[in-house]
Amino acid sequence: MICIRPPKITSFQRALEHVNLTPFNKVILLERYNGLLLDMNRQTFRISIFFHSARCVITVGSLIVPALLSIQYTNGVNQNMAIYWTTWVLSLLVTVCNGLITLLKVDKHYYHLHTVREHLISDGWQYLGLTGKYSGFHTPGDTATHTNQFVYFCHSIEKIRMQQIQEEYYKVPDTNTQGQRTTAAPSTDVPNMNSLAANPLVPPTPLQGELAKIPETIKIAMEQLSRTQIDGAPSPENKENKKDGEAESMSV
Repeated sequence: MICIRPPKITSFQRALEHVNLTPFNKVILLERYNGLLLDMNRQTFRISIFFHSARCVITVGSLIVPALLSIQYTNGVNQNMAIYWTTWVLSLLVTVCNGLITLLKVDKHYYHLHTVREHLISDGWQYLGLTGKYSGFHTPGDTATHTNQFVYFCHSIEKIRMQQIQEEYYKVPDTNTQGQRTTAAPSTDVPNMNSLAANPLVPPTPLQGELAKIPETIKIAMEQLSRTQIDGAPSPENKENKKDGEAESMSV
Protein backbone atom coordinates (compact mmCIF):
# COMPACT_ATOMS: atom_id res chain seq x y z
CA MET A 1 0.00 0.00 0.00
CA ILE A 2 1.44 3.34 -1.06
CA CYS A 3 1.04 6.10 1.48
CA ILE A 4 0.85 9.57 -0.02
CA ARG A 5 1.84 12.30 2.39
CA PRO A 6 -0.69 15.14 2.39
CA PRO A 7 0.65 18.60 1.56
CA LYS A 8 1.64 20.75 4.48
CA ILE A 9 -1.01 23.28 5.51
CA THR A 10 0.64 26.64 5.98
CA SER A 11 -0.40 29.29 8.46
CA PHE A 12 -1.56 31.44 5.55
CA GLN A 13 -4.01 28.71 4.48
CA ARG A 14 -5.40 28.41 8.00
CA ALA A 15 -5.88 32.18 8.25
CA LEU A 16 -7.41 32.34 4.78
CA GLU A 17 -10.26 30.07 5.85
CA HIS A 18 -11.59 32.86 8.08
CA VAL A 19 -11.35 35.62 5.44
CA ASN A 20 -14.51 36.84 3.75
CA LEU A 21 -13.64 36.22 0.09
CA THR A 22 -15.31 34.43 -2.78
CA PRO A 23 -14.22 30.84 -3.45
CA PHE A 24 -12.68 31.96 -6.74
CA ASN A 25 -10.50 34.56 -5.02
CA LYS A 26 -9.42 32.03 -2.42
CA VAL A 27 -8.43 29.58 -5.16
CA ILE A 28 -6.32 32.31 -6.77
CA LEU A 29 -4.55 33.02 -3.49
CA LEU A 30 -3.93 29.33 -2.77
CA GLU A 31 -2.72 28.45 -6.25
CA ARG A 32 -0.65 31.53 -6.92
CA TYR A 33 0.46 33.16 -3.68
CA ASN A 34 0.63 30.08 -1.46
CA GLY A 35 2.23 28.02 -4.24
CA LEU A 36 4.76 30.78 -4.86
CA LEU A 37 5.54 30.97 -1.15
CA LEU A 38 6.03 27.20 -0.87
CA ASP A 39 8.33 27.20 -3.90
CA MET A 40 10.31 30.06 -2.38
CA ASN A 41 10.63 28.12 0.88
CA ARG A 42 12.08 25.14 -1.00
CA GLN A 43 14.55 27.32 -2.87
CA THR A 44 15.73 29.12 0.25
CA PHE A 45 16.08 25.79 2.11
CA ARG A 46 18.26 24.24 -0.60
CA ILE A 47 20.47 27.27 -1.07
CA SER A 48 20.81 27.69 2.71
CA ILE A 49 22.15 24.14 3.08
CA PHE A 50 24.68 24.63 0.28
CA PHE A 51 25.69 28.13 1.39
CA HIS A 52 26.23 27.31 5.07
CA SER A 53 27.92 23.98 4.30
CA ALA A 54 30.37 25.62 1.91
CA ARG A 55 31.06 28.44 4.35
CA CYS A 56 31.72 25.97 7.16
CA VAL A 57 34.12 23.95 4.98
CA ILE A 58 35.98 27.11 3.95
CA THR A 59 36.21 28.49 7.50
CA VAL A 60 37.14 25.25 9.28
CA GLY A 61 39.43 24.04 6.47
CA SER A 62 41.30 27.34 6.43
CA LEU A 63 42.06 26.87 10.13
CA ILE A 64 42.97 23.17 10.01
CA VAL A 65 45.28 23.24 6.96
CA PRO A 66 47.96 25.51 8.53
CA ALA A 67 47.85 23.45 11.73
CA LEU A 68 48.39 20.22 9.80
CA LEU A 69 51.24 21.74 7.82
CA SER A 70 53.01 22.73 11.03
CA ILE A 71 53.04 19.15 12.41
CA GLN A 72 53.56 17.33 9.11
CA TYR A 73 57.23 16.43 9.67
CA THR A 74 57.20 15.87 13.43
CA ASN A 75 56.06 12.21 13.40
CA GLY A 76 56.92 9.01 11.54
CA VAL A 77 56.80 8.44 7.79
CA ASN A 78 53.40 6.77 7.79
CA GLN A 79 51.86 9.49 9.90
CA ASN A 80 53.44 12.15 7.72
CA MET A 81 51.88 10.61 4.61
CA ALA A 82 48.45 10.52 6.28
CA ILE A 83 48.76 14.15 7.35
CA TYR A 84 49.99 15.06 3.87
CA TRP A 85 46.97 13.55 2.11
CA THR A 86 44.56 14.93 4.70
CA THR A 87 46.01 18.39 4.17
CA TRP A 88 45.77 17.98 0.39
CA VAL A 89 42.11 16.88 0.53
CA LEU A 90 41.17 19.73 2.87
CA SER A 91 42.95 22.28 0.70
CA LEU A 92 41.16 20.94 -2.37
CA LEU A 93 37.77 21.12 -0.63
CA VAL A 94 38.38 24.69 0.50
CA THR A 95 39.42 25.74 -2.99
CA VAL A 96 36.48 23.99 -4.67
CA CYS A 97 33.91 25.42 -2.25
CA ASN A 98 35.34 28.91 -2.56
CA GLY A 99 35.37 28.64 -6.36
CA LEU A 100 31.76 27.40 -6.51
CA ILE A 101 30.51 30.21 -4.27
CA THR A 102 32.27 32.76 -6.44
CA LEU A 103 31.28 31.21 -9.78
CA LEU A 104 27.61 30.56 -8.97
CA LYS A 105 27.23 33.71 -6.84
CA VAL A 106 25.70 31.64 -4.10
CA ASP A 107 25.99 34.37 -1.49
CA LYS A 108 24.13 36.85 -3.70
CA HIS A 109 21.33 34.37 -4.45
CA TYR A 110 21.14 33.42 -0.78
CA TYR A 111 20.51 36.98 0.38
CA HIS A 112 18.25 37.81 -2.57
CA LEU A 113 15.98 34.77 -2.17
CA HIS A 114 15.63 35.28 1.56
CA THR A 115 14.77 38.95 1.01
CA VAL A 116 12.10 38.08 -1.56
CA ARG A 117 10.68 35.37 0.71
CA GLU A 118 10.38 37.70 3.68
CA HIS A 119 8.84 40.34 1.42
CA LEU A 120 6.19 37.86 0.27
CA ILE A 121 5.43 36.77 3.83
CA SER A 122 5.14 40.35 5.05
CA ASP A 123 2.90 41.33 2.13
CA GLY A 124 0.58 38.36 2.74
CA TRP A 125 0.12 39.08 6.43
CA GLN A 126 -0.40 42.76 5.75
CA TYR A 127 -3.23 41.82 3.41
CA LEU A 128 -4.80 39.37 5.89
CA GLY A 129 -4.57 41.95 8.68
CA LEU A 130 -5.64 44.88 6.43
CA THR A 131 -2.71 46.91 7.64
CA GLY A 132 0.05 48.90 6.00
CA LYS A 133 -0.68 49.66 2.36
CA TYR A 134 -3.82 47.50 2.54
CA SER A 135 -5.44 49.60 5.28
CA GLY A 136 -7.18 51.84 2.71
CA PHE A 137 -4.19 53.51 1.09
CA HIS A 138 -5.32 52.56 -2.43
CA THR A 139 -9.02 53.22 -1.77
CA PRO A 140 -9.32 56.53 0.10
CA GLY A 141 -12.86 57.18 1.24
CA ASP A 142 -13.80 53.48 1.39
CA THR A 143 -13.41 51.14 4.30
CA ALA A 144 -10.64 48.63 3.63
CA THR A 145 -11.91 45.09 3.15
CA HIS A 146 -10.32 41.94 1.81
CA THR A 147 -12.55 42.19 -1.25
CA ASN A 148 -11.64 45.71 -2.39
CA GLN A 149 -7.96 45.18 -1.54
CA PHE A 150 -7.73 41.86 -3.40
CA VAL A 151 -6.67 43.26 -6.79
CA TYR A 152 -3.98 45.42 -5.18
CA PHE A 153 -2.61 42.43 -3.31
CA CYS A 154 -2.49 40.34 -6.49
CA HIS A 155 -0.74 43.18 -8.30
CA SER A 156 1.82 43.51 -5.51
CA ILE A 157 2.57 39.76 -5.53
CA GLU A 158 3.05 39.71 -9.31
CA LYS A 159 5.28 42.76 -9.09
CA ILE A 160 7.49 41.09 -6.47
CA ARG A 161 7.71 37.99 -8.66
CA MET A 162 8.62 39.94 -11.80
CA GLN A 163 11.27 41.91 -9.92
CA GLN A 164 12.80 38.60 -8.84
CA ILE A 165 12.75 37.35 -12.45
CA GLN A 166 14.41 40.55 -13.65
CA GLU A 167 17.06 40.30 -10.94
CA GLU A 168 17.91 36.66 -11.66
CA TYR A 169 17.47 36.31 -15.41
CA TYR A 170 16.89 39.54 -17.26
CA LYS A 171 17.49 43.23 -16.63
CA VAL A 172 15.02 45.65 -18.16
CA PRO A 173 17.07 48.28 -20.08
CA ASP A 174 16.73 51.92 -19.11
CA THR A 175 14.78 53.60 -21.91
CA ASN A 176 15.81 57.06 -20.68
CA THR A 177 19.52 56.48 -21.34
CA GLN A 178 21.07 58.89 -23.83
CA GLY A 179 21.72 57.40 -27.23
CA GLN A 180 18.86 54.90 -26.95
CA ARG A 181 16.07 56.65 -28.84
CA THR A 182 13.37 55.07 -30.92
CA THR A 183 11.51 56.74 -33.74
CA ALA A 184 8.23 55.00 -32.98
CA ALA A 185 5.87 56.74 -30.59
CA PRO A 186 5.42 54.97 -27.25
CA SER A 187 2.17 53.10 -26.87
CA THR A 188 -0.23 54.45 -24.28
CA ASP A 189 -1.58 50.99 -23.55
CA VAL A 190 1.68 49.58 -22.14
CA PRO A 191 3.00 51.11 -18.89
CA ASN A 192 6.65 52.05 -18.57
CA MET A 193 8.63 49.47 -16.59
CA ASN A 194 10.70 52.18 -14.88
CA SER A 195 7.56 53.93 -13.66
CA LEU A 196 6.19 50.60 -12.43
CA ALA A 197 9.37 50.07 -10.45
CA ALA A 198 9.04 53.53 -8.87
CA ASN A 199 5.31 53.38 -8.05
CA PRO A 200 3.35 50.47 -6.61
CA LEU A 201 0.33 51.00 -8.86
CA VAL A 202 0.57 53.18 -11.97
CA PRO A 203 -2.41 53.52 -14.32
CA PRO A 204 -1.71 52.34 -17.89
CA THR A 205 -2.59 55.75 -19.37
CA PRO A 206 -1.86 58.45 -16.76
CA LEU A 207 -3.59 61.78 -17.44
CA GLN A 208 -4.95 60.51 -20.73
CA GLY A 209 -7.09 63.19 -22.41
CA GLU A 210 -6.33 65.89 -19.84
CA LEU A 211 -4.33 68.04 -22.25
CA ALA A 212 -7.23 68.11 -24.70
CA LYS A 213 -9.37 69.92 -22.12
CA ILE A 214 -7.04 72.94 -21.85
CA PRO A 215 -8.45 76.07 -23.58
CA GLU A 216 -6.68 77.41 -26.66
CA THR A 217 -5.82 80.73 -24.96
CA ILE A 218 -3.94 78.95 -22.19
CA LYS A 219 -2.10 76.80 -24.75
CA ILE A 220 -0.97 79.91 -26.69
CA ALA A 221 0.17 81.62 -23.49
CA MET A 222 2.12 78.52 -22.42
CA GLU A 223 3.81 78.25 -25.82
CA GLN A 224 4.82 81.94 -25.74
CA LEU A 225 6.14 81.61 -22.20
CA SER A 226 8.15 78.46 -23.02
CA ARG A 227 9.54 80.11 -26.19
CA THR A 228 10.59 83.15 -24.19
CA GLN A 229 12.35 81.05 -21.58
CA ILE A 230 14.16 78.95 -24.18
CA ASP A 231 15.16 81.63 -26.73
CA GLY A 232 15.62 84.49 -24.28
CA ALA A 233 13.58 86.78 -26.53
CA PRO A 234 10.98 89.09 -24.98
CA SER A 235 7.33 88.36 -25.57
CA PRO A 236 5.17 90.71 -27.75
CA GLU A 237 3.64 92.27 -24.64
CA ASN A 238 7.08 93.08 -23.24
CA LYS A 239 8.07 94.60 -26.60
CA GLU A 240 5.01 96.90 -26.59
CA ASN A 241 5.67 97.96 -22.99
CA LYS A 242 9.28 98.67 -23.90
CA LYS A 243 8.25 100.84 -26.92
CA ASP A 244 5.76 102.80 -24.78
CA GLY A 245 8.47 103.45 -22.22
CA GLU A 246 10.90 104.67 -24.87
CA ALA A 247 8.25 106.97 -26.38
CA GLU A 248 7.45 108.49 -23.01
CA SER A 249 11.15 109.07 -22.29
CA MET A 250 11.63 110.82 -25.66
CA SER A 251 8.59 113.07 -25.16
CA VAL A 252 9.88 114.11 -21.77
